[in-house]
Amino acid sequence: MSRGRTHVTKTRVRFGETDAAGIVFYPTFFAWFDLGTTGLIRAAARGDLCNPDGSPRHAVPIVESGATFLSPLRFDDEIEIRSTVTAVGTTSLRVEHVVTCGVVECARGFEVRVYIERRGATITGVPIPQELRASLTEGASSEEVA
Repeated sequence: MSRGRTHVTKTRVRFGETDAAGIVFYPTFFAWFDLGTTGLIRAAARGDLCNPDGSPRHAVPIVESGATFLSPLRFDDEIEIRSTVTAVGTTSLRVEHVVTCGVVECARGFEVRVYIERRGATITGVPIPQELRASLTEGASSEEVA
């Protein structure tokens, strides 16, 4: 598949996201990847993320992830998290992330997620709904400030 939908999240590094050395603590990048993926799915689902009971309409837990850290970030740096769908399977999708500060690439990462349904106490991978699949693969872009 060629590149699918892209979502850009703009934010600043918060003080609590840094460590004793004054740089962003590495797990923060995974929280930012999740923020990017949530924005991407929100845009693809046209804002339709929750059922009337408040449960997630599109549950996509992570089954694999990874990151490479290239340049440190510090408190109050302005950053962009660019999240792009790079593969869509029957029940899964791969999202790749790039975190930048200005023109400097600070980190790259990826997530593989599976579309699930809860059936009682059981969690089962199910096919991604066709409308969501089409929106994830269409190559559109969206942006938000977090």
